Amino acid sequence: MKNGLFRPYEWMLAKRYLRSRRSERFVSLISWSSGIGIAIGVMTLIAVLSVMNGAAVEIRDKILGFSSHVDIQGPDDALGDWRNWLSQAEKLDGVERAAPYITTQVLASYGSRAFGAILKGVDVNRSDEIAGHITTGHFINASGSPFQIVIGKDLARKLGVEVGDKVRLMSPSGGISPSGAAPRMRAFTLMGIFDSGFYEYDVGMVITPLNAVQRLNKMGDSVSGIELFLHNRDLSGEVAEQARRTLPPGAWVTDWKQRHRSFFQALKTERVAMGVILSLIVMVALFNMLASLVMVVMERRNEIAILKTVGATHASVMRIFLLMGTLLSGIGTLTGTVLGLLLAWKLDTLLAWVEGMTGIKFMSSDVYYIDHIPSVIDPLSVAVIVTISLVMGVAATFYPAWRAASVPPAEALRYE
Repeated sequence: MKNGLFRPYEWMLAKRYLRSRRSERFVSLISWSSGIGIAIGVMTLIAVLSVMNGAAVEIRDKILGFSSHVDIQGPDDALGDWRNWLSQAEKLDGVERAAPYITTQVLASYGSRAFGAILKGVDVNRSDEIAGHITTGHFINASGSPFQIVIGKDLARKLGVEVGDKVRLMSPSGGISPSGAAPRMRAFTLMGIFDSGFYEYDVGMVITPLNAVQRLNKMGDSVSGIELFLHNRDLSGEVAEQARRTLPPGAWVTDWKQRHRSFFQALKTERVAMGVILSLIVMVALFNMLASLVMVVMERRNEIAILKTVGATHASVMRIFLLMGTLLSGIGTLTGTVLGLLLAWKLDTLLAWVEGMTGIKFMSSDVYYIDHIPSVIDPLSVAVIVTISLVMGVAATFYPAWRAASVPPAEALRYE
């Protein structure tokens, strides 16, 4: 043990100096308050970054729940030779399935209520991801009339419709009559109501068979494009590049990372900015610890001088105060990490309980993209927070340790 990094008496003195005597309780209080500040800062960093990471994951999953991983469109607004393109797209590496689609804007009305929406025509036999979100009624029957729809729960609530009602859809792409542009209108039977968990889809999307949109807009056999769903959505960039090389010239190929680049970049920037801002809590606590250790050095000048007179070396005195700072920052960091992980783990449950007790809604789907506060713990972020907190804690201890080791014994004991 004597040959180790720290000697037993150094550990003993470091722990003793952290305990207060009656005349030094104020200094000890400042020291331990800095440790509490470090714990609060670390806990807050872990919890907040877990929430922001969870929000990014949740929003991404909601967006991709109804959206393709790779989108293929032709050189014109409509793709006529889409079957040939579809067969080539299905052969691309990593593609789980491919499906044609049509999107257009419509006005959905029921009684005196009317709201704008996106009408999406899909291949009913290739839309398992939509069918899995139906909460009321059932998905479109492929063998029945094509004029069937499913809509989101929020749009159904605004229109005041139930399964089996007739919803009128008005499309501006009807054509030209002698009196000018003539929108086309058709009554569709509401077969089911879905809950995607993403407000933008639940309030503004209407799903119907492909041929219903073609007939409503007089599109013939054309479609808007082809959607690709991959086995691994993180490889969307590679599959998109492969599609550009394989498909005929003029193909416009985008993946989900390109389509939502600005949004996810904004979330990433916000996460970094929030981490930097919350790190100031730890910085304040570290400065507090530095000041408290300097005060300890001033209070212990006589004891340090006596230690030097009985043989304690310059390095040994430094190690005593380095141990004090390391213990304070280590205990604070460990406590903050445990509390932060517990808070991030149970945050959704805790906030749900608070909402039930107070009646306050923290996350409204009318305002935000999601209706709850998710939390996903990122082990790498936690490791970085813990490492930086410990390194900064030890670094903040060097100056007080140097001051302690520089105390001249003769001068400190002159008036004793």
